[in-house]
Amino acid sequence: MGIGAERLENVQLSAIRAVLEKARALEAEGRNIIHLEIGEPDFPTPAHIVAAAQEALAEGQTHYGPNRGLPALRQAIAQKLAAENGITADPDREIVVTVGAAEALFMAMVGLLNPGDEVIVIEPAFINYVQVARMVGAVPVIVAAREENGWIVDPAEVEQAVTARTRMIVINTPTNPTGAVLPRDVLEELARIAIKHNLLVLSDEIYEKIVYHGSTHISIASLPGMAERTITVNGYSKAYAMTGWRLAYVVAKEDIILPMLKVHQYTTTCATTFAQFGAVAATTGSQACVGEMVAEFERRRDLVLRGLNEIEGVSCVPPQGAFYAFPNVKAFGLTSAEFVEMALTEAGVALVPGTAFGACGEGYVRLSYANSYENIGEALKRLKEVFAGKVRK
Repeated sequence: MGIGAERLENVQLSAIRAVLEKARALEAEGRNIIHLEIGEPDFPTPAHIVAAAQEALAEGQTHYGPNRGLPALRQAIAQKLAAENGITADPDREIVVTVGAAEALFMAMVGLLNPGDEVIVIEPAFINYVQVARMVGAVPVIVAAREENGWIVDPAEVEQAVTARTRMIVINTPTNPTGAVLPRDVLEELARIAIKHNLLVLSDEIYEKIVYHGSTHISIASLPGMAERTITVNGYSKAYAMTGWRLAYVVAKEDIILPMLKVHQYTTTCATTFAQFGAVAATTGSQACVGEMVAEFERRRDLVLRGLNEIEGVSCVPPQGAFYAFPNVKAFGLTSAEFVEMALTEAGVALVPGTAFGACGEGYVRLSYANSYENIGEALKRLKEVFAGKVRK
């Protein structure tokens, strides 16, 4: 008899974490490794956010908070949603503060999916979408976005994947791992499909503030007829360099959010109280810190694109958001995993195989430019040296 629950048999551990663990093992042996595998901003959390949490600690804000989150934070989130996203949400009934966006995604799938329900996932995609769906007994149905389309999914292919068992479509914009930003016309088509087939849409918008010149983030819940069927997930990790704070939020109409609240109550109970005071400061305070980080990410992105273009055999669709590049490395005749292994062991550069984000990621790797400009430049130099002359003719 196996020890693990049967529902976890098809759930895989993260390939991203596997690379990180191997990279750290090499560092322990004295190797110099440049980490371009983890999606974590390298900036410190802005000072005014830290100060707000420190003040809350000093004032004794160390006890349980409300299940849904501090009223002041939910109110601030509601105001932000109205001003920036075109979403009207009742802070008392339609917003729950969560322990990171990962919990919000988990709450949505556990709370809203039944065994056998089909969930359309657009890949390459963040691994949690498929793995959590499997965890609850739902069936992920994969629709591939393609490099030749700038990693923007064809809505017609999404509609072709809809069956009588389809319950939910998962979208992510800006997208991890490709950096694609879904344009309005694509979102409108996805909205039409969801309304026509009476589907829920789980919209992961954690990278919404990290968009570059020429691109605009649009929340699908702001489109006509979508507020009542969209679960919007957002948070503080990426835009405010608060990954370790584990703070995010989920927004949906009351009938949708109540089942999710049950999951939240019986797993984490509430988000960390004093950390939420920091989130209030992040939401209501100056956004200059975000603008500065995004400007630096864009500078790094341009460096990455220049450096990748100098490596014979590598090509890359320019990312429009987030802080990832997803270059094509097929010319080397290696699998994604083999390329990543070679980059790590020979160049000392940690990347993630594209297959960590779905089968259609084979032949690609993810490079996170959430590292210093100098380190990225050195990493690109090392990769160029290691892979020079290795293109399969």
